[in-house]
Amino acid sequence: GDTAMDCLRTARRLGAAEVVCLYRRDEANMPGSRREVQAARDEGVVFRWLTAPVRFLGDGGRLRGVECIRMELGEPDEEGRRRPVPVEGSSFEVPADLAILAFGFDGSPPLASDGPALRRDGTYVADENGATTVPGIFAGGDVVRGPDLVVTALRDGRRAAEAIDRYLRRRLTDPLGAATV
Repeated sequence: GDTAMDCLRTARRLGAAEVVCLYRRDEANMPGSRREVQAARDEGVVFRWLTAPVRFLGDGGRLRGVECIRMELGEPDEEGRRRPVPVEGSSFEVPADLAILAFGFDGSPPLASDGPALRRDGTYVADENGATTVPGIFAGGDVVRGPDLVVTALRDGRRAAEAIDRYLRRRLTDPLGAATV
């Protein structure tokens, strides 16, 4: 949706060499503005439709890729959108050194059982800087607070961005140390 488009376009503008959007449905079933999708394409964003992230892959505490599985569209869900269904045996890896999860209003279950801790309501546990219980994973907005105002999410995002900057700078100066925020 539009949250994802904002994240993709911002990453591109901030100098990411390649920006790839992984989406479990096809383009016709993606929520949000068609104009925003086209604008992201115009800025060089690559879309991989019918692709679902399964888990993050690391190497020495750093992200190296995202394990994905191909999807196909099945029967419609309660909203009339065709449900994405995994294609057995279609796993593959997308190389990555940074991942941004754009869930929008409702959070999604973690990508791995060893992911950040969740509260009973399904929101992530995070400190005032957005640092979750897993080093290097930050969260803010609705996925931490539950449904709230966009200005609150913006504030969370700014705090998390500052914390991410501090975290990455420490990793660059002390690659073997455990960076804390």
